Amino acid sequence: MTLDLPKKLPSLALQSRWYSEPVRLFILSAKAFIPNEKGSWVLHKTSQLFIMRCMRLKTTPWLLLADIGPIPGVDDPEAEFEYSAGYLSPGAAADAPSPGSSASAAPTPAEAAQVARKAGKKSSSDPTPYLSYLRYMQRNQPPATQLERFGDNFQDYLQSPLQPLADNLESITYEVFEKDPIKYAWYEEAIARALEDWRDQQKSTSSEDGAVVIAVVGSGRGPLVTRALNASVRTGVPVRVYAIEKNPNAYVVLLGHNRNIWGGQVTVVKTDMRAWKGPVKPDGTSGNVDILVSELLGSFADNELSPECLDGVQHVLNPDHGISIPASYTAHMTPIATPKLYADVYSRATHGGDASAFEIPWVVMFSQFDYLSIMPNQPQVAPQLSDGRKMRDFDLNPPLEPLVHTAWEFTHPQPPTVLAQSSLRRGGSAVGGGGGLAGGDGANEHNFRHCKVTYPIQEQGVCHGLAGYFETVLYSGSQGPVELSTNPVTMDAKSKDMISWFPIFFPLKTPIHLPSNSELEVSMWRQTDDRKVWYEWLVEAFTTIGGQRIRLGISDLHSSKSNGCLM
Repeated sequence: MTLDLPKKLPSLALQSRWYSEPVRLFILSAKAFIPNEKGSWVLHKTSQLFIMRCMRLKTTPWLLLADIGPIPGVDDPEAEFEYSAGYLSPGAAADAPSPGSSASAAPTPAEAAQVARKAGKKSSSDPTPYLSYLRYMQRNQPPATQLERFGDNFQDYLQSPLQPLADNLESITYEVFEKDPIKYAWYEEAIARALEDWRDQQKSTSSEDGAVVIAVVGSGRGPLVTRALNASVRTGVPVRVYAIEKNPNAYVVLLGHNRNIWGGQVTVVKTDMRAWKGPVKPDGTSGNVDILVSELLGSFADNELSPECLDGVQHVLNPDHGISIPASYTAHMTPIATPKLYADVYSRATHGGDASAFEIPWVVMFSQFDYLSIMPNQPQVAPQLSDGRKMRDFDLNPPLEPLVHTAWEFTHPQPPTVLAQSSLRRGGSAVGGGGGLAGGDGANEHNFRHCKVTYPIQEQGVCHGLAGYFETVLYSGSQGPVELSTNPVTMDAKSKDMISWFPIFFPLKTPIHLPSNSELEVSMWRQTDDRKVWYEWLVEAFTTIGGQRIRLGISDLHSSKSNGCLM
């Protein structure tokens, strides 16, 4: 696809639509350039920002200069030019000496003679001003963000969601998680605040010596264990830490860390957290845990079965004032246009032998896409550079803020009555009711969720699927909440530069065309049959004519049951 850029770009909404399309070539003619105050030919600020944003894509579009006249001397191999900025080719730019450098290669006799012949005849003007300007833009890109640097190779790359409960994660997967500069710092802050509140409120502990008992369940290779110990040192509150992990490979690493790093302060237990009976007291009975710490969240909050896992281990938590970190989490979503991802999923379904490709919620770092529903009353023109700011200092993130709705929420610990009812159902008691919504005996029925939300569509477009995110409150106490977020509306305020989670993509088998001033209605279910958890989603398009709401289209009912998360 080719895009002929005009002198001044249209609204931000249309620019975002262009950005989401698989454009492979930008045509820049002389009419697209304007003279600046120095008489140099430059692009309008909106064009600069748009092109520089596209330059950050993994597959960067080509830039074609058209109707600017020939490059002087391009057919003369002996031609020589001198000009103030820019180079005729990237190779020339790479080989050029740095400013102020005195080092240069000695000319050959022929080159020396050529220079002598042309002395006094060199032009001080740039023979390729348009090309030099584009080279300048390339060299002055804003620095990549932490997330962009980490996810450079993951742009629009579809990944199957992890199933850490059913599968044992590989060491490289843990290593990627552990590189996050924000997530674990925020977890340590949450644990530290919980310990300070525990001390200040003079709560009793579950240990004999007054130490606060902390259990890190699903501890992996132990980053949260380290953070729990750090929080104890920070606050001066003594702790007794347990690391619970079922993965035999990670268990070996935990034992090594306990011996070499933690100084034997941690009790490492190899078991599924749901089967753990709790700390063993000196008399051989099982005790309680004061603070339960976990990092079981997935891209859509609950898609890696955090609710089911924490329900299963809640029996060890102090029933009077036990704390769960995280305390709550919410799933969020918004409709998007992404022709590139749709083409990828379609190819997998039709040519790749994966008939269920459209029934899988894919984990993906969105790059080339467009939000279809944006918050109202936003400016439709690109912001200008303020005085003194250069292009490399400018934020290239799309300025339009999407409308992101909350799908549902989970909180921990669960009310005891909820888990008691679940136990009755699992035991087949008539009092428990039984008969789950989607099969089974209904023991996990309390973790069923459903939502129906509506999005206004301001500009016409095509919906290829839904982008999913999450927010979580790790801990909320006397000093306020400690939160994490992948929601594009709140991420910068709550956990900027966090890289542990990419968003999730719920594709549509048949894209739905949406006219201007229409509505998109999304229905989504979190289903369970006591053996697995899966999602179902349905999208409908509506418009209003003469006061009557008319349905324009409806998608298939998509279901990830065949690829559900096993409990």
